[in-house]
Amino acid sequence: MRRGLAMVAAIGSLAATALFVGGGTASADPSADDWYQLRMCESTNRYDINTGNGYYGAYQFDLSTWRSVGGSGYPHEASATEQDYRALILYRNRGWSPWVCAGLVGLSEDGDARSKVQPPVPGNQGGGGGSEAPSDPAPAADPAPTNGAPAYPGRQFRLGDSSEELKSWQRQMGALGYGLTGTGYFGPNTQAAVLALQEKAGLNVVGYIGPKTWAAAWAAAPAPAPAAAPATGYVPASDEACQVGTGSAPAWPERQFVEGDTARELQCFQRQLGSRGYGLTGTGYYGDATKAAVVAFQQSQGINPSGIIGQRTWVAAWQG
Repeated sequence: MRRGLAMVAAIGSLAATALFVGGGTASADPSADDWYQLRMCESTNRYDINTGNGYYGAYQFDLSTWRSVGGSGYPHEASATEQDYRALILYRNRGWSPWVCAGLVGLSEDGDARSKVQPPVPGNQGGGGGSEAPSDPAPAADPAPTNGAPAYPGRQFRLGDSSEELKSWQRQMGALGYGLTGTGYFGPNTQAAVLALQEKAGLNVVGYIGPKTWAAAWAAAPAPAPAAAPATGYVPASDEACQVGTGSAPAWPERQFVEGDTARELQCFQRQLGSRGYGLTGTGYYGDATKAAVVAFQQSQGINPSGIIGQRTWVAAWQG
């Protein structure tokens, strides 16, 4: 959410459908780990942080955005529960777009993103004074498969669909070992699970969810559990990893960078220009400050001052 992003959020008439409880934990969609990775990147998971740069708290709200989602006072003075709640409201209005770090840690949006649906207010939400100590989020336990299927919603679900009803089917499939969570979005992972279930259950392998495929999720035996992927946390770029000041450029990322881009590779370029006096830090976001620095640097090197970071500009940052 930081460093040059416009923070304008409009809150319309909203209906409550989801739960987000505090102390540093989140609802299943996005997962607690998603929120934790975001906070670690934005603020090292510090709810009380105020570095004096105009961004506050675990989610690095600026004041205008904080107030647009119903916050009062300063974000870093609010409880962890309230900061979590305001962050979820913002997510349901704008998805991950307000947070640069969401792109850096590889978060993806679910069916609730940009839905404009406001979550219910936590019962113990506090207002302003003092911050609760955040706790490390514990991942929610996978639900056990149930025998009784909920009523078929009366519609088919296909690739690209988003629906509240789809969440229960996905969660049931996740409990059976098909690697799904209740996002409400029918993406490639859901389609792969549908195809596998249909083949296993002897149904027509069509790739969409009809009444038979819906019921089969509750009638099927659990699939073999896949091997757990190792947990990987967000690791910010360091001067050493970026070869800052060495005179030897890291490998060219094989892509150009322009204003509005967000990328891990940009962190190294920004750190290197910062070491040369251009006032940049490694945010990974190409905003106004980065563009001004790139244009000035290109002019100093006799490179066309296009503001685009191409291979020549990349190499020159270390070797020029």
